[in-house]
Amino acid sequence: MIRWLALLLLAGALAWCGPAQAQTCTATPSNLDFGNVNPIAGAAVARSGTINITCNWTLISLQPNAQVCLNLSTATTRALANGANTIQYNLYQDAGNTQLWGSTSSGNTPISVSIAKPLIGTTGNATVNFYGQITAGQTTIPTSGNASTVYSQSFNAETVLAYGYYLLVAPSCASLASAGSFPFTVSATVTNNCTIGATNLSFGTAGVIGAGINALSSLSVTCTNGDAWRISLNGGGSGDVAARVMQRTGGGGSVGYQLYTDGARSQPWGDGSGGTTRVTGTGTGLAQAVTVYGRVPSQATPMPGNYSDTVMATIEF
Repeated sequence: MIRWLALLLLAGALAWCGPAQAQTCTATPSNLDFGNVNPIAGAAVARSGTINITCNWTLISLQPNAQVCLNLSTATTRALANGANTIQYNLYQDAGNTQLWGSTSSGNTPISVSIAKPLIGTTGNATVNFYGQITAGQTTIPTSGNASTVYSQSFNAETVLAYGYYLLVAPSCASLASAGSFPFTVSATVTNNCTIGATNLSFGTAGVIGAGINALSSLSVTCTNGDAWRISLNGGGSGDVAARVMQRTGGGGSVGYQLYTDGARSQPWGDGSGGTTRVTGTGTGLAQAVTVYGRVPSQATPMPGNYSDTVMATIEF
């Protein structure tokens, strides 16, 4: 009877010990997408991502804490790419974008976090944020094929996960061995966009319109580098692009005039109807000046006064 009891106690002890569970940590980051980026705005663009960290303990552990280090071993200036074209940006540990996300191998600081073993269970979790910012002032970033263009950078071998379990004092990140990688991708979509501005065109003062009167003004066009654009001018108050008219302030007279795309004033500038043409070009990311050539042809001189018209310039891209 006594022997049988001893055997039962021994079997129970063996069953309670069982095989030991490995203590491991994993890191799963989200991709970081800057979304649509309008380069001609010249503004910095900031976004954030998250990294989910999970650590496991054995049921009984004398090291109830885990130190997890997330190393990102690349140059301190990072670049999204589309072919040979690039966008400069960087990744940071803080929302203020002051602490670069780096690696102990490159002499920079990795992201680190300590996780404590829960009171119930053997799995602990933590979520940390990381932050990205596209550098301001990159106005000449191009699109491709006259369409929105994705730029990206993928991190794989550059990411190094390291972790260690401890009782009281956390180990330094530099002392921990590599335990795998945590791949993710950073991307941005560069979009086509244009802005347009205009200066007024003045024909000055004339007593008698016995000969043609010429004048110039200009449009300022800023479009995404590589973006094709086209500018139309409407018919103003007359509604007729082939026969524009300035009206006397207060009524009682009009002066015919025309706008042209060329210095010889042989190509009327309109919307493509009535024998008119439009001006086309390709954006550079910088402001481009487009000259408007105006002429008042010889005609019967109307009564004295101020004559004007309002023309709308429309840019398509």
